Amino acid sequence: MLELMRKHAKNWLMKFLLGMIVIVFIFYFGTQRGNEQTETVAIVDGKEIALAQVQKEYSELVEFYRRQYGNDLPDELLKGLDLKQRALNNLISQAILVEKADGLGIAATGEEVRSFIMAYPAFQRGGAFDEALYHRMLRVNRTTPEVFEAEQQKMLSAFKLEQLITEAVKVSDEEIFDFFRFQNEQINLNYLMFSPASYKSSISPSRKDLEDYLKDHGSEFRVPEQIQIKALFFPWRDYAASSGISEAEIADYYERHSSNFAKKGEKAPPISDVKPRIVQELMQISGMAAAEEAARTAHDTIYQQENFDAYATQNKLKTVTTDFFTMDGIPAPFNKLAGFPQMVMDLQKGDLGKVLSNEEGYVVIQVASRKPPYVPQLKDIEQAVENRYTEMEARNLCKKTADAMLSRLKKGKSLNQIALANRMSVEETGFFKPGDAIPKLGTNQQLSLALYQLSEGAPLPESTFEVNGGFVIVSFKERGKIDTADYEAKKENFKKILLQAKRNETFTTWLENTKALLIKEGKLKFKKDIKEL
Repeated sequence: MLELMRKHAKNWLMKFLLGMIVIVFIFYFGTQRGNEQTETVAIVDGKEIALAQVQKEYSELVEFYRRQYGNDLPDELLKGLDLKQRALNNLISQAILVEKADGLGIAATGEEVRSFIMAYPAFQRGGAFDEALYHRMLRVNRTTPEVFEAEQQKMLSAFKLEQLITEAVKVSDEEIFDFFRFQNEQINLNYLMFSPASYKSSISPSRKDLEDYLKDHGSEFRVPEQIQIKALFFPWRDYAASSGISEAEIADYYERHSSNFAKKGEKAPPISDVKPRIVQELMQISGMAAAEEAARTAHDTIYQQENFDAYATQNKLKTVTTDFFTMDGIPAPFNKLAGFPQMVMDLQKGDLGKVLSNEEGYVVIQVASRKPPYVPQLKDIEQAVENRYTEMEARNLCKKTADAMLSRLKKGKSLNQIALANRMSVEETGFFKPGDAIPKLGTNQQLSLALYQLSEGAPLPESTFEVNGGFVIVSFKERGKIDTADYEAKKENFKKILLQAKRNETFTTWLENTKALLIKEGKLKFKKDIKEL
């Protein structure tokens, strides 16, 4: 039994079994009493699957993916993996295996259970099974050897059932060679590329066409919200004292920052060489402090008295008023202010923002006006609407033509005849492996998948494909010669890969068919929609 486990260590169920002891501690026993009280999500042949079980399995899957891809795995990607549904599916599959094994009288022996437990690293010390450790871990998880071993017996019985289903699967030499050819074969295609640009000159939209297009596609021309602001600037240079910096202050600054003046691998230059720079930096420090104080005083006064313009006049400050702008086109120097976009988006007309700064100083901002988003009138964007309409119609006409030509090819016309009728020339990709980027055409997932169906007897795909802005018709031309020199050396490895794939497919098919039958018989019931959990 242990040899069987090692042989199939990469099998998904084997991984499940090897992790079962750890999972059982928390899942079956750590929460067993609570599960009896929790909400039922599904019932498999009389066995309930509780919400707590689904949540636990879901957490395990999330943790697995975070370990694989790092803790910065985006939540959007996790959501796209549909892990809640997968968690429920896993639990249903486990329940089906256990119940079917029991129903068929497939059971692991006591010796197999003991061997499995004794071989598990969690219960070993110094490479050998430690019975005291085993019992201590079970006590910590509030279970007994009898209960724990009964659960392991169920899991190992399920594993035996899976082996029974898959071990009968075989692969022939012909299948192995076909798989080798699939991995190594190259093909060559003929193709015709239809470009939408060729159809633009034939399109003359009416006024009604443009009006309808703007009505249906207004979001394409929507002008986002625009904002206008007023600002008071407090640059540090206006507040820096050009005199009053003592020699003692210069010497103290040099002593504390001498390493900043040294080139890499060299000693700091003498203070006399960097004195002008020190004076400049000290002026900026004092100027920034004074500018900040002035800006905050202005902000607090304006906030209390609501007198932005009056305050500027009284204190001889120049008010800068911007043109209207969108958040995608913030004008300088505001685009260099940290926190500016977030702050402005939260302000209404007349609101005063918090004091912001950059390396040049401080600024106090007030929203002068806001224009809501809108869709312009046709007369104001007629050329843009006409361009979009023409592009859309040219694309539609191009696709329609390409589809019609493919239909004619399927009825017996040759690619050269189609090319001649459309004043085109038949192009050739050259040899490449399906699945790779297609020479001269690039990458298109749907087209790449369709290539696997093409052959001498079936040279045409079911549809045309949009590639690089155009529509392409491809036709199988020829296969490249396969170098079989290393086939015999790689045959056994190909056999293992193909055999495992067929066994996985066989087992998955059995599992899905069993689920479908249980649902039909009313033995698999769902009490909760997984989307609600």
